[in-house]
Amino acid sequence: MSLPHVLLGMLAEPASGYDLKQVFGHSVQHFWQAELSQIYPALSKLEKEGLLRSTNVASDKGPNRKIYTRTRQGKKALHDWLLDGPICRTERISYLTQVFYLDAIDAKQRIAFMEELKADFAARLEELQSVEQHWSENDPSYPDNLPDSGFVKQMTLRSGLMKYQMTIKWCDECLGRMRERAGVEDG
Repeated sequence: MSLPHVLLGMLAEPASGYDLKQVFGHSVQHFWQAELSQIYPALSKLEKEGLLRSTNVASDKGPNRKIYTRTRQGKKALHDWLLDGPICRTERISYLTQVFYLDAIDAKQRIAFMEELKADFAARLEELQSVEQHWSENDPSYPDNLPDSGFVKQMTLRSGLMKYQMTIKWCDECLGRMRERAGVEDG
């Protein structure tokens, strides 16, 4: 998956680079991360390729904002990318790479690492549970009667919820095994 494709997907409605960063923060953070330093160059490249166009719009909070809109070519590029089928086996999971090398630190530090990892995933799970609760309480069509655009987004939300639940369960299993090996009591 590439950032340009993610941006093309996000630009179903016109938005600024800053707006897109906010979308990353509250809608796709459980499977894709991007910083403004990555977003703006990608938007510029997409515009040069004719997949986006931009207009300057006055802002009440400072300088003009550049608002990007997906062009017909951009919509086609997104469409073609989706029709190419699922992109699998491309994930890079940094924390799992760290776990792979945890033997470089002592048992107590390994346990502390796993506890921190579990706490991070528990916080992420709580965020997504809050999103799901708010959505379900405020949209009577949730989940199965949502329009297509909401339905597919809800499926990614469920994936995130299930991924975090599974990862927390995995952390608990690892912590139990690590504590047993180290002869350390739980907690």
